[in-house]
Amino acid sequence: MAAAVWHSATRRRAAIVGRDEAIDALFRRRYAVLVRVACALVDNREAAEDAVQDAFVSLYRHWDQLRDPLLAESYVRSAVLNRCRSGLRDVIRFRALTRRAAAQSAAANVLLLVEGGDGREDAWSLTDALRALPRRQREVLVCRYLLDLTVAETSETVGISSGAVKSHTHRGLHSLHEILGDPR
Repeated sequence: MAAAVWHSATRRRAAIVGRDEAIDALFRRRYAVLVRVACALVDNREAAEDAVQDAFVSLYRHWDQLRDPLLAESYVRSAVLNRCRSGLRDVIRFRALTRRAAAQSAAANVLLLVEGGDGREDAWSLTDALRALPRRQREVLVCRYLLDLTVAETSETVGISSGAVKSHTHRGLHSLHEILGDPR
């Protein structure tokens, strides 16, 4: 009986060490990329880092519930996107109040870019342009081009159909070209 308890405890410790090593390796490999992705979705680095750290804590807590440990990266990626969405919902009311002013400012910047006015060609960075897109387009473009995910992986991560991924990608890229003043 004592041997069975010892073996059970040994297996449990080995599973914990395996979990810790797997999460640590994933953290080291993907943390910086996930923070960049989250930064593209939310307005500040601190909120982005919080979202990524919360996702890894959630992975640690729910490791035993994963059907396949090889899906840990997908779990973390989805958790980051969900946390960014939640954070964005908290500021929607504030943004609604400032939307008009931002739209006027964006229009002025686009006109400056198109007309080449007063040397402010760099008025819009890519991050600013991404933030001007609707949430779903921004999420899809971040997944496709910053995370370099396929259409199928983006579909699974964002939770929409492959056709919707393609549609949002097309519309998002078109909007980015317009915002950035690209003549395409």
